[in-house]
Amino acid sequence: MTFRPMPLLTLFTIASLVILILLGNWQYARYSEKKAQGAVANDPFETVRVEVAQTKSGRAQQVYGIVDGEAVWRRYVPGRIDGEGPLVLLLWDAVAGTDPMPLAIDGLGDFEGRANVFERPAQTGGLAASSKPERDLWYGFNGPAMLDNFGYETSDPRVVEPDKMTVRLGEDMSRSRQTENPYATLKGRDPLPPERHFGYAITWWGMAIGLIGVYLAFHRSQGRLSFRRSK
Repeated sequence: MTFRPMPLLTLFTIASLVILILLGNWQYARYSEKKAQGAVANDPFETVRVEVAQTKSGRAQQVYGIVDGEAVWRRYVPGRIDGEGPLVLLLWDAVAGTDPMPLAIDGLGDFEGRANVFERPAQTGGLAASSKPERDLWYGFNGPAMLDNFGYETSDPRVVEPDKMTVRLGEDMSRSRQTENPYATLKGRDPLPPERHFGYAITWWGMAIGLIGVYLAFHRSQGRLSFRRSK
């Protein structure tokens, strides 16, 4: 066997192999991590009933966000879990568009469904500093200040984020769609199941193997690789 590698091509091939293998290892690590967590740990949702405060006449606090790559204003209303529980802010729906909709929520009623209940720290820096509390507009979630706008005083309010959220079209509020709520957990949701990460790992490793095959085939076509025994 004789082999005369091309220096520059060999250097780029080795660098590419390292990157592909590292990407495969990273995806496999994510697969192992999610499998170890188990399905129970990844499901923080439970059936929750919230009695919405009807005295606010459908008024909502609007919080800017991104859903499915689209700008939206998430509308939160005050209420109490089971009617007598702690005061919470409930995500009622979201309105698509960069411009907020200064209107009350029609047909506001009690909520019952799968949701996650947790404390979300107030966001005060960065874009959140541009919030306009006097207009019920927020560029960062701030539970205490939002409830203060409703006339409630509490230092550690919880938020109720449904598993699914309704997104209404700002230009036509009668049109809406249901989608997964990306704000339903404190750290954001990871929609990829473990098996997807395993598939990505196989893909990256397969590309590494394919690159080796192309590298060897090219050298053989150029007469730089021979498997014949030298005399």
